[in-house]
Amino acid sequence: MPGAVLGGSLERFTRRVSPACFSAYLPEYLSENRPANFSGHKAGWYGSRRIASALAAILALAIADSGEAKVGDTGRAQCCSSIVPEVPPATYYGATLFRSDDPGVLEQPFVAPLEDPPGDSTQMERALSQVEGHVGAVSPELVTPLRGLAAAYLAEKRYPEAIATLRRAIHLTRVNDGLHTPAQVGLLEQLIGAHIRLGDFASADAQHDYLYRVISYRNNHTSPELREATLRYANWMRGAYLGDLDRQRFPRLVLINDLYEDAIEDIEEHEGRYSRELLPYLKGRAQLSYLISVYPGENPAEIRAESSEMRRLDVPGEAQLRFWRMQDHNYRYGLKALERRVEIFDEDPASTPLEKAEARIAVADWYQWHHRYAAAISLYEEAWELVGGSSEGTRWLQQVLGEPLELPRETVFSPGVVPLGTHFDAEVAIRFDVSRHGEAKDITILSEETRDTQPGITRAYHYLRNVRFRPMLREGTVVRAEDVERNYQIRY
Repeated sequence: MPGAVLGGSLERFTRRVSPACFSAYLPEYLSENRPANFSGHKAGWYGSRRIASALAAILALAIADSGEAKVGDTGRAQCCSSIVPEVPPATYYGATLFRSDDPGVLEQPFVAPLEDPPGDSTQMERALSQVEGHVGAVSPELVTPLRGLAAAYLAEKRYPEAIATLRRAIHLTRVNDGLHTPAQVGLLEQLIGAHIRLGDFASADAQHDYLYRVISYRNNHTSPELREATLRYANWMRGAYLGDLDRQRFPRLVLINDLYEDAIEDIEEHEGRYSRELLPYLKGRAQLSYLISVYPGENPAEIRAESSEMRRLDVPGEAQLRFWRMQDHNYRYGLKALERRVEIFDEDPASTPLEKAEARIAVADWYQWHHRYAAAISLYEEAWELVGGSSEGTRWLQQVLGEPLELPRETVFSPGVVPLGTHFDAEVAIRFDVSRHGEAKDITILSEETRDTQPGITRAYHYLRNVRFRPMLREGTVVRAEDVERNYQIRY
Protein backbone atom coordinates (compact mmCIF):
# COMPACT_ATOMS: atom_id res chain seq x y z
CA MET A 1 0.00 0.00 0.00
CA PRO A 2 2.55 2.62 -1.03
CA GLY A 3 1.73 6.26 -0.50
CA ALA A 4 -0.46 5.98 2.60
CA VAL A 5 0.09 6.01 6.32
CA LEU A 6 -2.88 5.14 8.48
CA GLY A 7 -3.01 6.07 12.17
CA GLY A 8 -4.80 3.77 14.60
CA SER A 9 -4.55 0.33 16.07
CA LEU A 10 -3.89 -2.95 14.34
CA GLU A 11 -7.50 -3.98 14.88
CA ARG A 12 -8.78 -0.78 13.26
CA PHE A 13 -6.36 -1.23 10.34
CA THR A 14 -7.71 -4.71 9.57
CA ARG A 15 -11.13 -3.18 9.01
CA ARG A 16 -9.75 -0.78 6.37
CA VAL A 17 -7.51 -2.84 4.08
CA SER A 18 -7.84 -5.99 2.05
CA PRO A 19 -6.54 -9.34 3.36
CA ALA A 20 -4.02 -9.60 0.56
CA CYS A 21 -2.60 -6.16 1.29
CA PHE A 22 -2.35 -6.73 5.02
CA SER A 23 -0.77 -10.18 4.70
CA ALA A 24 2.09 -8.64 2.76
CA TYR A 25 3.01 -6.50 5.75
CA LEU A 26 2.07 -8.83 8.60
CA PRO A 27 5.45 -10.63 8.98
CA GLU A 28 7.25 -7.29 9.12
CA TYR A 29 4.68 -5.96 11.63
CA LEU A 30 5.14 -8.91 13.96
CA SER A 31 8.94 -8.86 13.78
CA GLU A 32 9.59 -5.11 14.05
CA ASN A 33 6.68 -3.70 16.08
CA ARG A 34 6.35 -6.01 19.07
CA PRO A 35 6.35 -3.69 22.11
CA ALA A 36 8.95 -4.26 24.79
CA ASN A 37 6.30 -4.82 27.43
CA PHE A 38 4.44 -7.57 25.59
CA SER A 39 5.62 -10.01 28.24
CA GLY A 40 4.24 -7.81 31.05
CA HIS A 41 1.28 -8.98 33.07
CA LYS A 42 -0.94 -6.10 31.90
CA ALA A 43 -0.12 -6.02 28.21
CA GLY A 44 1.45 -9.32 27.11
CA TRP A 45 -1.38 -11.79 26.76
CA TYR A 46 -3.81 -9.04 25.85
CA GLY A 47 -1.65 -7.72 23.02
CA SER A 48 -1.33 -11.26 21.69
CA ARG A 49 -5.08 -11.62 21.89
CA ARG A 50 -5.57 -8.44 19.85
CA ILE A 51 -3.22 -9.75 17.16
CA ALA A 52 -5.13 -13.02 17.14
CA SER A 53 -8.38 -11.06 16.77
CA ALA A 54 -6.89 -9.15 13.86
CA LEU A 55 -5.82 -12.38 12.14
CA ALA A 56 -9.31 -13.77 12.64
CA ALA A 57 -10.74 -10.66 11.04
CA ILE A 58 -8.43 -11.07 8.05
CA LEU A 59 -9.50 -14.69 7.64
CA ALA A 60 -13.15 -13.73 7.80
CA LEU A 61 -12.64 -11.11 5.13
CA ALA A 62 -10.63 -13.48 2.96
CA ILE A 63 -13.37 -16.12 2.81
CA ALA A 64 -16.21 -13.65 2.35
CA ASP A 65 -18.24 -13.97 -0.84
CA SER A 66 -17.82 -10.30 -1.65
CA GLY A 67 -14.53 -8.51 -2.01
CA GLU A 68 -15.81 -5.63 0.11
CA ALA A 69 -16.70 -6.04 3.76
CA LYS A 70 -19.94 -4.41 4.85
CA VAL A 71 -21.12 -3.94 8.38
CA GLY A 72 -24.80 -3.32 9.00
CA ASP A 73 -25.64 -1.00 11.89
CA THR A 74 -29.17 -1.71 13.05
CA GLY A 75 -29.07 0.96 15.72
CA ARG A 76 -29.53 -1.69 18.42
CA ALA A 77 -27.08 -3.38 20.72
CA GLN A 78 -25.96 -6.73 19.37
CA CYS A 79 -27.56 -9.71 21.06
CA CYS A 80 -25.49 -11.78 23.30
CA SER A 81 -25.10 -14.96 25.29
CA SER A 82 -25.55 -15.27 29.04
CA ILE A 83 -21.77 -14.89 29.37
CA VAL A 84 -21.56 -11.63 27.41
CA PRO A 85 -24.57 -9.47 28.33
CA GLU A 86 -26.18 -7.12 25.86
CA VAL A 87 -24.53 -3.70 25.82
CA PRO A 88 -26.90 -0.86 26.80
CA PRO A 89 -27.73 1.79 24.20
CA ALA A 90 -25.41 4.79 24.30
CA THR A 91 -27.92 7.31 25.64
CA TYR A 92 -27.06 8.73 29.01
CA TYR A 93 -29.62 9.73 31.57
CA GLY A 94 -28.12 12.69 33.39
CA ALA A 95 -26.25 14.19 30.45
CA THR A 96 -28.38 14.07 27.30
CA LEU A 97 -31.68 13.81 29.13
CA PHE A 98 -32.62 14.38 32.76
CA ARG A 99 -35.68 15.06 34.84
CA SER A 100 -36.28 18.69 35.71
CA ASP A 101 -37.03 17.73 39.34
CA ASP A 102 -34.13 15.32 39.84
CA PRO A 103 -31.39 17.27 41.68
CA GLY A 104 -29.14 14.23 41.93
CA VAL A 105 -28.03 14.37 38.30
CA LEU A 106 -27.03 18.02 38.61
CA GLU A 107 -24.67 17.63 41.56
CA GLN A 108 -21.62 19.82 41.20
CA PRO A 109 -18.02 18.72 41.87
CA PHE A 110 -16.02 20.36 44.60
CA VAL A 111 -14.94 23.94 43.92
CA ALA A 112 -13.21 25.70 46.80
CA PRO A 113 -15.46 28.45 48.23
CA LEU A 114 -14.25 32.01 48.02
CA GLU A 115 -12.22 33.26 50.97
CA ASP A 116 -13.25 36.43 52.81
CA PRO A 117 -10.82 39.20 51.83
CA PRO A 118 -9.33 41.34 54.63
CA GLY A 119 -10.23 44.43 52.61
CA ASP A 120 -10.90 45.64 49.08
CA SER A 121 -8.31 45.29 46.34
CA THR A 122 -7.00 48.86 46.74
CA GLN A 123 -6.31 48.34 50.44
CA MET A 124 -4.69 44.95 49.84
CA GLU A 125 -2.49 46.27 47.04
CA ARG A 126 -1.25 48.99 49.40
CA ALA A 127 -0.61 46.47 52.21
CA LEU A 128 1.30 44.17 49.84
CA SER A 129 3.49 47.05 48.63
CA GLN A 130 4.40 47.99 52.19
CA VAL A 131 5.37 44.41 53.17
CA GLU A 132 7.37 43.94 49.98
CA GLY A 133 9.27 47.16 50.67
CA HIS A 134 10.41 45.79 54.04
CA VAL A 135 11.18 42.11 53.29
CA GLY A 136 11.95 41.97 49.56
CA ALA A 137 10.31 40.35 46.53
CA VAL A 138 10.85 36.65 47.37
CA SER A 139 10.23 36.57 51.11
CA PRO A 140 7.76 33.94 52.43
CA GLU A 141 6.13 36.76 54.40
CA LEU A 142 4.57 37.96 51.12
CA VAL A 143 2.37 34.86 50.80
CA THR A 144 -0.26 36.04 53.31
CA PRO A 145 -0.82 39.52 51.78
CA LEU A 146 -0.80 37.97 48.28
CA ARG A 147 -3.49 35.53 49.34
CA GLY A 148 -5.55 38.37 50.79
CA LEU A 149 -5.16 40.38 47.58
CA ALA A 150 -6.24 37.37 45.47
CA ALA A 151 -9.33 36.95 47.66
CA ALA A 152 -10.18 40.63 47.08
CA TYR A 153 -9.79 40.23 43.32
CA LEU A 154 -12.00 37.13 43.32
CA ALA A 155 -14.68 38.91 45.35
CA GLU A 156 -14.64 41.68 42.71
CA LYS A 157 -14.69 39.10 39.88
CA ARG A 158 -11.33 40.29 38.59
CA TYR A 159 -10.29 36.76 37.70
CA PRO A 160 -7.17 37.38 35.57
CA GLU A 161 -5.64 39.54 38.33
CA ALA A 162 -6.59 36.93 40.95
CA ILE A 163 -4.95 34.16 38.91
CA ALA A 164 -1.72 36.12 38.46
CA THR A 165 -1.61 36.91 42.19
CA LEU A 166 -2.25 33.30 43.23
CA ARG A 167 0.43 32.07 40.85
CA ARG A 168 2.94 34.42 42.42
CA ALA A 169 1.98 33.26 45.94
CA ILE A 170 2.32 29.58 44.89
CA HIS A 171 5.70 30.30 43.32
CA LEU A 172 6.94 31.86 46.56
CA THR A 173 5.85 28.84 48.63
CA ARG A 174 7.73 26.52 46.26
CA VAL A 175 10.85 28.66 46.30
CA ASN A 176 10.93 28.84 50.09
CA ASP A 177 9.45 25.47 51.17
CA GLY A 178 9.99 23.06 48.28
CA LEU A 179 8.18 21.88 45.16
CA HIS A 180 5.68 19.67 47.00
CA THR A 181 5.10 21.78 50.08
CA PRO A 182 1.62 21.33 51.57
CA ALA A 183 1.53 25.09 52.21
CA GLN A 184 0.41 25.57 48.59
CA VAL A 185 -2.66 23.29 48.77
CA GLY A 186 -5.12 26.03 49.76
CA LEU A 187 -3.63 28.39 47.17
CA LEU A 188 -3.94 25.74 44.44
CA GLU A 189 -7.59 25.14 45.34
CA GLN A 190 -8.29 28.87 45.04
CA LEU A 191 -6.40 28.97 41.73
CA ILE A 192 -8.48 26.10 40.35
CA GLY A 193 -11.64 27.86 41.43
CA ALA A 194 -10.51 31.07 39.71
CA HIS A 195 -9.84 29.21 36.44
CA ILE A 196 -13.27 27.54 36.62
CA ARG A 197 -15.06 30.84 37.26
CA LEU A 198 -13.18 32.35 34.32
CA GLY A 199 -14.18 29.41 32.12
CA ASP A 200 -10.60 28.24 31.56
CA PHE A 201 -11.23 24.55 32.21
CA ALA A 202 -8.02 23.37 30.54
CA SER A 203 -5.91 25.35 33.02
CA ALA A 204 -8.07 24.10 35.88
CA ASP A 205 -7.45 20.54 34.67
CA ALA A 206 -3.66 21.05 34.70
CA GLN A 207 -3.77 22.49 38.22
CA HIS A 208 -5.96 19.59 39.42
CA ASP A 209 -3.24 17.22 38.28
CA TYR A 210 -0.54 19.13 40.13
CA LEU A 211 -2.67 19.49 43.28
CA TYR A 212 -3.16 15.73 43.45
CA ARG A 213 0.57 15.13 43.05
CA VAL A 214 1.31 17.58 45.86
CA ILE A 215 -1.15 15.88 48.24
CA SER A 216 -0.12 12.32 47.34
CA TYR A 217 3.62 13.12 47.62
CA ARG A 218 3.64 12.87 51.44
CA ASN A 219 0.56 10.71 52.05
CA ASN A 220 -0.87 7.27 51.45
CA HIS A 221 -4.54 6.34 51.53
CA THR A 222 -4.54 5.98 55.30
CA SER A 223 -4.51 9.80 55.22
CA PRO A 224 -7.99 11.39 55.21
CA GLU A 225 -6.55 14.24 53.15
CA LEU A 226 -5.44 11.95 50.32
CA ARG A 227 -8.66 9.94 50.44
CA GLU A 228 -10.72 13.07 49.93
CA ALA A 229 -8.34 14.37 47.26
CA THR A 230 -8.56 11.08 45.34
CA LEU A 231 -12.34 11.19 45.20
CA ARG A 232 -12.33 14.85 44.14
CA TYR A 233 -9.70 14.30 41.47
CA ALA A 234 -11.48 11.26 40.03
CA ASN A 235 -14.72 13.25 39.97
CA TRP A 236 -13.01 16.09 38.13
CA MET A 237 -11.49 13.66 35.62
CA ARG A 238 -14.94 12.21 34.95
CA GLY A 239 -16.32 15.66 34.18
CA ALA A 240 -13.37 16.50 31.93
CA TYR A 241 -13.92 13.21 30.08
CA LEU A 242 -17.64 13.87 29.56
CA GLY A 243 -16.92 17.43 28.42
CA ASP A 244 -14.30 16.08 25.97
CA LEU A 245 -11.99 18.72 27.39
CA ASP A 246 -8.86 17.70 25.51
CA ARG A 247 -10.25 14.90 23.32
CA GLN A 248 -8.43 12.35 25.49
CA ARG A 249 -11.01 9.66 25.99
CA PHE A 250 -9.70 6.26 27.03
CA PRO A 251 -6.54 7.65 28.76
CA ARG A 252 -8.73 9.53 31.23
CA LEU A 253 -10.79 6.43 31.95
CA VAL A 254 -7.63 4.41 32.57
CA LEU A 255 -6.38 7.09 34.97
CA ILE A 256 -9.69 7.14 36.87
CA ASN A 257 -9.46 3.37 37.19
CA ASP A 258 -5.92 3.66 38.57
CA LEU A 259 -7.01 6.22 41.16
CA TYR A 260 -9.70 3.93 42.51
CA GLU A 261 -7.67 0.72 42.29
CA ASP A 262 -4.66 2.23 44.09
CA ALA A 263 -6.88 3.50 46.89
CA ILE A 264 -8.64 0.13 47.22
CA GLU A 265 -5.36 -1.79 47.37
CA ASP A 266 -3.89 0.63 49.91
CA ILE A 267 -6.91 0.51 52.22
CA GLU A 268 -7.19 -3.28 51.98
CA GLU A 269 -3.53 -3.61 52.93
CA HIS A 270 -3.82 -1.38 56.01
CA GLU A 271 -7.42 -1.90 57.14
CA GLY A 272 -8.62 -5.17 55.69
CA ARG A 273 -10.95 -6.40 52.98
CA TYR A 274 -14.13 -5.39 54.77
CA SER A 275 -13.23 -1.86 55.85
CA ARG A 276 -15.99 0.68 55.39
CA GLU A 277 -13.37 3.09 54.06
CA LEU A 278 -13.52 1.10 50.81
CA LEU A 279 -17.15 2.00 50.14
CA PRO A 280 -16.73 5.32 48.26
CA TYR A 281 -13.96 3.88 46.06
CA LEU A 282 -15.96 0.76 45.22
CA LYS A 283 -18.89 3.00 44.35
CA GLY A 284 -16.61 5.11 42.18
CA ARG A 285 -15.29 2.00 40.43
CA ALA A 286 -18.86 0.95 39.66
CA GLN A 287 -19.62 4.43 38.33
CA LEU A 288 -16.60 4.12 36.04
CA SER A 289 -18.08 0.90 34.68
CA TYR A 290 -21.26 2.78 33.83
CA LEU A 291 -19.14 5.22 31.81
CA ILE A 292 -17.27 2.46 30.01
CA SER A 293 -20.49 0.58 29.20
CA VAL A 294 -21.52 3.40 26.83
CA TYR A 295 -18.03 4.35 25.64
CA PRO A 296 -18.46 6.19 22.30
CA GLY A 297 -15.07 5.28 20.82
CA GLU A 298 -12.03 7.33 19.94
CA ASN A 299 -11.77 10.28 17.62
CA PRO A 300 -11.13 9.32 13.98
CA ALA A 301 -7.53 8.33 13.34
CA GLU A 302 -5.41 10.73 11.36
CA ILE A 303 -4.87 9.91 7.69
CA ARG A 304 -2.09 11.57 5.72
CA ALA A 305 -0.35 11.00 2.38
CA GLU A 306 3.38 10.42 1.99
CA SER A 307 5.54 9.70 -1.02
CA SER A 308 7.51 6.92 0.68
CA GLU A 309 6.34 3.33 0.98
CA MET A 310 4.57 2.42 4.22
CA ARG A 311 6.95 0.44 6.43
CA ARG A 312 5.17 -0.05 9.74
CA LEU A 313 1.83 0.27 11.52
CA ASP A 314 1.07 1.93 14.84
CA VAL A 315 1.26 -0.44 17.80
CA PRO A 316 -1.27 -0.06 20.60
CA GLY A 317 0.35 1.38 23.72
CA GLU A 318 0.01 -0.01 27.21
CA ALA A 319 -2.84 2.36 28.11
CA GLN A 320 -4.79 1.28 25.02
CA LEU A 321 -4.21 -2.40 25.78
CA ARG A 322 -5.32 -1.92 29.37
CA PHE A 323 -8.43 -0.08 28.26
CA TRP A 324 -9.36 -2.85 25.85
CA ARG A 325 -9.13 -5.24 28.77
CA MET A 326 -11.29 -2.93 30.88
CA GLN A 327 -13.87 -2.87 28.10
CA ASP A 328 -13.91 -6.63 27.60
CA HIS A 329 -14.37 -7.28 31.33
CA ASN A 330 -16.36 -4.18 32.19
CA TYR A 331 -19.56 -5.97 33.14
CA ARG A 332 -17.71 -8.22 35.57
CA TYR A 333 -15.65 -5.36 37.04
CA GLY A 334 -18.73 -3.27 37.74
CA LEU A 335 -20.59 -6.20 39.24
CA LYS A 336 -17.61 -7.18 41.38
CA ALA A 337 -17.32 -3.65 42.85
CA LEU A 338 -21.02 -3.52 43.70
CA GLU A 339 -21.05 -7.01 45.20
CA ARG A 340 -18.07 -6.09 47.37
CA ARG A 341 -20.16 -3.30 48.87
CA VAL A 342 -22.85 -5.86 49.71
CA GLU A 343 -20.22 -8.06 51.40
CA ILE A 344 -18.87 -5.16 53.47
CA PHE A 345 -22.32 -4.27 54.81
CA ASP A 346 -23.17 -7.93 55.45
CA GLU A 347 -19.92 -8.49 57.38
CA ASP A 348 -20.34 -5.40 59.56
CA PRO A 349 -22.63 -6.08 62.57
CA ALA A 350 -23.32 -2.33 62.80
CA SER A 351 -24.87 -2.23 59.32
CA THR A 352 -28.52 -1.27 59.19
CA PRO A 353 -31.15 -3.04 57.06
CA LEU A 354 -31.42 0.14 54.98
CA GLU A 355 -27.70 0.02 54.16
CA LYS A 356 -27.91 -3.63 53.18
CA ALA A 357 -30.98 -3.00 51.05
CA GLU A 358 -29.38 0.00 49.34
CA ALA A 359 -26.32 -2.05 48.41
CA ARG A 360 -28.50 -4.79 46.91
CA ILE A 361 -30.54 -2.28 44.93
CA ALA A 362 -27.29 -0.90 43.45
CA VAL A 363 -26.42 -4.43 42.24
CA ALA A 364 -29.95 -4.85 40.88
CA ASP A 365 -29.63 -1.56 38.99
CA TRP A 366 -26.44 -2.87 37.35
CA TYR A 367 -28.28 -6.03 36.28
CA GLN A 368 -31.18 -3.94 35.01
CA TRP A 369 -28.82 -1.67 33.06
CA HIS A 370 -27.49 -4.78 31.29
CA HIS A 371 -30.92 -6.27 30.56
CA ARG A 372 -30.59 -9.12 33.08
CA TYR A 373 -34.12 -8.69 34.30
CA ALA A 374 -34.61 -11.87 36.31
CA ALA A 375 -31.54 -11.24 38.48
CA ALA A 376 -32.54 -7.58 38.93
CA ILE A 377 -36.13 -8.34 39.94
CA SER A 378 -34.97 -10.94 42.46
CA LEU A 379 -32.67 -8.42 44.18
CA TYR A 380 -35.25 -5.62 44.16
CA GLU A 381 -37.72 -7.91 45.90
CA GLU A 382 -35.03 -9.11 48.33
CA ALA A 383 -34.27 -5.50 49.27
CA TRP A 384 -37.98 -4.93 49.90
CA GLU A 385 -38.10 -7.89 52.27
CA LEU A 386 -35.05 -6.64 54.19
CA VAL A 387 -36.62 -3.36 55.28
CA GLY A 388 -40.36 -3.94 54.94
CA GLY A 389 -42.47 -3.73 58.09
CA SER A 390 -41.03 -0.72 59.93
CA SER A 391 -42.42 2.78 59.36
CA GLU A 392 -38.95 4.08 58.48
CA GLY A 393 -38.42 1.26 56.03
CA THR A 394 -41.82 1.80 54.42
CA ARG A 395 -41.08 5.48 53.79
CA TRP A 396 -37.66 4.64 52.36
CA LEU A 397 -39.07 1.94 50.08
CA GLN A 398 -41.65 4.36 48.77
CA GLN A 399 -38.85 6.75 47.78
CA VAL A 400 -36.57 4.23 46.08
CA LEU A 401 -38.98 1.56 44.77
CA GLY A 402 -42.41 3.19 44.90
CA GLU A 403 -42.16 4.69 41.41
CA PRO A 404 -40.06 4.08 38.29
CA LEU A 405 -36.69 5.82 38.52
CA GLU A 406 -34.32 6.53 35.67
CA LEU A 407 -31.01 4.67 35.72
CA PRO A 408 -28.33 5.09 36.69
CA ARG A 409 -29.24 6.65 40.02
CA GLU A 410 -25.83 8.30 40.04
CA THR A 411 -24.26 11.59 39.03
CA VAL A 412 -21.89 9.66 36.80
CA PHE A 413 -23.11 11.19 33.52
CA SER A 414 -23.27 14.77 34.81
CA PRO A 415 -20.14 16.72 33.83
CA GLY A 416 -20.60 19.23 36.62
CA VAL A 417 -18.87 22.53 35.88
CA VAL A 418 -17.28 21.39 32.61
CA PRO A 419 -19.64 22.21 29.72
CA LEU A 420 -20.89 19.38 27.55
CA GLY A 421 -20.60 21.34 24.34
CA THR A 422 -24.30 21.02 23.48
CA HIS A 423 -25.90 23.89 21.59
CA PHE A 424 -29.59 23.47 22.37
CA ASP A 425 -31.70 22.87 25.43
CA ALA A 426 -35.40 22.03 25.54
CA GLU A 427 -37.93 20.96 28.15
CA VAL A 428 -40.47 18.35 27.13
CA ALA A 429 -43.44 16.93 29.07
CA ILE A 430 -43.97 13.22 28.41
CA ARG A 431 -46.48 10.56 29.53
CA PHE A 432 -45.58 6.87 29.28
CA ASP A 433 -45.77 3.46 30.94
CA VAL A 434 -42.79 1.59 32.40
CA SER A 435 -42.74 -2.17 31.95
CA ARG A 436 -41.60 -4.69 34.57
CA HIS A 437 -38.31 -4.78 32.65
CA GLY A 438 -37.80 -1.04 33.06
CA GLU A 439 -38.59 0.06 29.50
CA ALA A 440 -40.65 3.11 28.52
CA LYS A 441 -43.76 2.04 26.61
CA ASP A 442 -46.71 3.83 24.99
CA ILE A 443 -44.84 7.18 24.96
CA THR A 444 -46.98 10.28 24.46
CA ILE A 445 -45.52 13.77 24.10
CA LEU A 446 -47.59 16.27 26.07
CA SER A 447 -45.73 19.42 25.03
CA GLU A 448 -47.10 21.41 22.12
CA GLU A 449 -45.00 20.97 19.01
CA THR A 450 -43.85 24.01 17.05
CA ARG A 451 -41.14 24.62 14.49
CA ASP A 452 -38.78 25.65 17.30
CA THR A 453 -39.58 22.79 19.69
CA GLN A 454 -39.89 19.96 17.15
CA PRO A 455 -36.16 18.95 17.15
CA GLY A 456 -36.09 18.68 20.95
CA ILE A 457 -39.37 16.73 21.04
CA THR A 458 -38.14 14.25 18.43
CA ARG A 459 -34.93 13.67 20.36
CA ALA A 460 -36.79 13.35 23.66
CA TYR A 461 -38.90 10.54 22.23
CA HIS A 462 -35.89 8.58 20.98
CA TYR A 463 -33.81 9.25 24.07
CA LEU A 464 -36.56 8.01 26.38
CA ARG A 465 -36.92 4.77 24.47
CA ASN A 466 -33.32 3.93 25.38
CA VAL A 467 -33.43 5.00 29.04
CA ARG A 468 -33.34 2.13 31.52
CA PHE A 469 -35.66 2.42 34.52
CA ARG A 470 -35.62 0.90 37.96
CA PRO A 471 -39.09 -0.68 38.01
CA MET A 472 -41.87 0.05 40.50
CA LEU A 473 -42.73 -2.37 43.31
CA ARG A 474 -46.08 -2.87 45.00
CA GLU A 475 -46.23 -4.97 48.17
CA GLY A 476 -42.79 -6.34 47.40
CA THR A 477 -43.55 -7.35 43.80
CA VAL A 478 -42.34 -5.69 40.60
CA VAL A 479 -45.28 -4.34 38.57
CA ARG A 480 -45.91 -2.28 35.46
CA ALA A 481 -46.26 1.46 36.06
CA GLU A 482 -48.92 3.22 33.98
CA ASP A 483 -49.46 6.85 33.02
CA VAL A 484 -46.17 8.16 34.37
CA GLU A 485 -45.78 11.88 33.65
CA ARG A 486 -42.37 13.54 33.69
CA ASN A 487 -40.79 16.78 32.51
CA TYR A 488 -37.37 16.22 30.93
CA GLN A 489 -34.59 18.60 30.02
CA ILE A 490 -33.11 17.65 26.65
CA ARG A 491 -29.58 18.66 25.62
CA TYR A 492 -28.54 18.28 21.99
